[in-house]
Amino acid sequence: MPEPAEPPEQEPADETSADPERRALPADASAMWLVRASGELDLDTVGGLRQELEEAAAHYPVVILDLSRVDFGDSSFLNLLIRVRATTRLRLVAPTDALRQLFALTGTDTVLDVYETIGEAIDAG
Repeated sequence: MPEPAEPPEQEPADETSADPERRALPADASAMWLVRASGELDLDTVGGLRQELEEAAAHYPVVILDLSRVDFGDSSFLNLLIRVRATTRLRLVAPTDALRQLFALTGTDTVLDVYETIGEAIDAG
């Protein structure tokens, strides 16, 4: 089971573009796990995110994915989101304009749960 890390309000000290961060959510959201991703997520870089999301989905009924720092995603990224969504309640937060366009062009905006803020994703129940 993943061990809790720092609260999500604290910024990471050292962040690499393809490595997501696991973050424990506040105590009132103990059945949720927050993952933050950044950079470009494509076939070559999505592996770290895949591992984090799959591990979180195996242990938590709700996984929140902060996409506010993701510049690009390709079909392998979309495939990952759809697969994880089948195993847990995946909530996407603050996708960039590029990701919103990707979701709209592929029709995944109709099946993915997207929120503007982490707070909204937590409050969604």
